[in-house]
Amino acid sequence: MALQFLKLPILYRYCSNGNATSSSFFLLSRSYPSSFTVRWVKPEMNCSFRSFAVAGAGKFQVPKKKRRLDEICLERFQQYSRTLIQSWILQGKVFVDGKMVNKAGTPVSNKAVVEISAEIPKYVCRAGYKLEAAIEQLGVDVTGKVALDSGLSTGGFTDCLLQHGASFVYGVDVGYGQVADKIRRDERVCVVERTNLRYLSELPQKVDLVTLDLSFISILLVMPAVVNVMKEDATLITLVKPQFEARRSQRKHF
Repeated sequence: MALQFLKLPILYRYCSNGNATSSSFFLLSRSYPSSFTVRWVKPEMNCSFRSFAVAGAGKFQVPKKKRRLDEICLERFQQYSRTLIQSWILQGKVFVDGKMVNKAGTPVSNKAVVEISAEIPKYVCRAGYKLEAAIEQLGVDVTGKVALDSGLSTGGFTDCLLQHGASFVYGVDVGYGQVADKIRRDERVCVVERTNLRYLSELPQKVDLVTLDLSFISILLVMPAVVNVMKEDATLITLVKPQFEARRSQRKHF
């Protein structure tokens, strides 16, 4: 088969040793079979560009795509939050093909076997245990109630409410993208993100129970909006954070 030399426009200076002054280069081309492999080869002369060789045998080898370990874990273990998964990785409780990996950004093949050797938590995040303690100590009956979880975040409070029998939960948060997939995909949950509770005008229905776990804002500022969506005999459970309730002159004590 005849070889063809094609003169192409300037891209790089051909050589830097002064032996060749032409600012163009030549491409050796020919017809190749549909299946081929590509490998890089080091040029023998001192040139400012790389060259490559094409082999006619074998199939084209596409590099296996790898992804971050925490991303693969989130995809395969959707019931857990990103924070929890990253915590397990740092603790050395995640294994890839039988080997412990403790860096969340480690590139991992999509075909790798990923295992988590950790105690499975009851809720999607630790916040659920805080609300559980309040429900038990205050004797609050959640069964069949429609609730509003203000300060949804990952969804720990919402998870706790559902496991204690709540029929439906509206989760409101000023942020977005933090809710665990387990909560986001639950048909009993309506996630309302990018919404400041202070300016919440209404909900599709009045609620029987409200939980508040807010930061960087006083509870007093959101109460008008909260009362507006509560039934007359509704229950309010709030987590009080003194640093956000005290006056500016008093905050140095916290």
